[in-house]
Amino acid sequence: MPVPIRFLAAVLSAMVAAGPAGAASMIRDAEIERTLAHIANPILRAASVTPSSVHIYVVNDRELNAFVAGGQNIFINTGLLTKLGSIDELRAVIAHETGHIAGGHLARLDQSLQGSKGMAILGMIGAAAVTIGGSPEAGMAIAAGSQQVAKREMLAHSRGEEAAADQAGLRFMVSAGADPTAVLTVINRFAGQEALMPSQMDPYARTHPLWGDRVAMLEERVATLPKGTPPSEEEVYWHKRMVAKLEGFLKAPAQTLKTYPPSDTSETAALARAIAYHRQPDVARGTRQMEALLASRPDDPFYLELKGQFLLESGDAAGAVAAYRRAVEFAPKEPLLLGGLGRALLNTGDDGDTAEARAALTSSVRLDKANPSVLRDLALAEARLGNEGAAALATAERFAIEGKMPDAARNAIRAADLLPTGSPGWRRAQDLITMTRRVKRRN
Repeated sequence: MPVPIRFLAAVLSAMVAAGPAGAASMIRDAEIERTLAHIANPILRAASVTPSSVHIYVVNDRELNAFVAGGQNIFINTGLLTKLGSIDELRAVIAHETGHIAGGHLARLDQSLQGSKGMAILGMIGAAAVTIGGSPEAGMAIAAGSQQVAKREMLAHSRGEEAAADQAGLRFMVSAGADPTAVLTVINRFAGQEALMPSQMDPYARTHPLWGDRVAMLEERVATLPKGTPPSEEEVYWHKRMVAKLEGFLKAPAQTLKTYPPSDTSETAALARAIAYHRQPDVARGTRQMEALLASRPDDPFYLELKGQFLLESGDAAGAVAAYRRAVEFAPKEPLLLGGLGRALLNTGDDGDTAEARAALTSSVRLDKANPSVLRDLALAEARLGNEGAAALATAERFAIEGKMPDAARNAIRAADLLPTGSPGWRRAQDLITMTRRVKRRN
């Protein structure tokens, strides 16, 4: 699992009094993102929403919450992902948030926040993403996520919007063949929350108020609906694997090993233990567990990626390169796998690997234009190859995505000075310069 991307730490420090432990982060992981998309897509299609137009982001936060912000972006906290007991419960959450998207509730919320510092930041990051890669959603999502961390209560919806999202979500669940009773199961997880002080409530209950009449209406409606068909064995497998992976990385190793003891011989338990052993660190046991997983699924790109991560973090860059190469062989269009290969190549100490690293990282950026960590690695590869202009451009793009506009401007100006006039890179640098100047004038 790649290192989480910090959510605009400088912005957060100005908006909320939170220390490092309270800073939110996004988790980027190819396997988890693929699993969430597979689970969400039937709901999105049922809502007549193009799945590729919706981005689902995993927020590294133990609090139980999910929300939509910055357009068609759904944020789900790790706390909620690991708490929900089934795929249909997860689909129920996604269906409800999709109801807000389909109902245009976030557009009205955004209008009500016009002029606030949070909205200015959100618009600024969106403009940056538009400029650097034609992908405004990712940049908007990062900024909106920061705003959510700072002011969750601002995203609480009205009674009418909650009721509309409820009804829409139920329709989407039925159309997708999911079990609508999962909606009630999710709500019952938060039963009694409204009797608590706001500071004691789970964020999901704060931002999705559970009024008695709303629950009664849902119970009455659900009773009349078909129960759908159970998720397939394959869906259940990938969902369990996602949860095991999250718990392996986010819980203390000792706690993971207690939850997934050696007596549990399931594959997902073995995955969680492999991660826990690696993090202890017990390299030998982690390696043996990982090799056992690969013996059963030798062509699994995500197991190969995990092996590569283990090796790279253990100091074996050459072994990591081999693992990442095989992962990319089986999933050549996964930008995070390409990014991992590029990072491993940069760590071998062999200058001859730098050109291959640049190629892998360039391909990663082409597929995912708003990943700051990959842009950082790309800048390093370009610098090692003597391409100072390209290195400055990649650095400018990274700073723009992160909302660090003065740094983005400085590097964009340097890139424009070094790159051939009229070249594609020079034009991107000029666009960045123009955008950062506009942001400066607005502020």
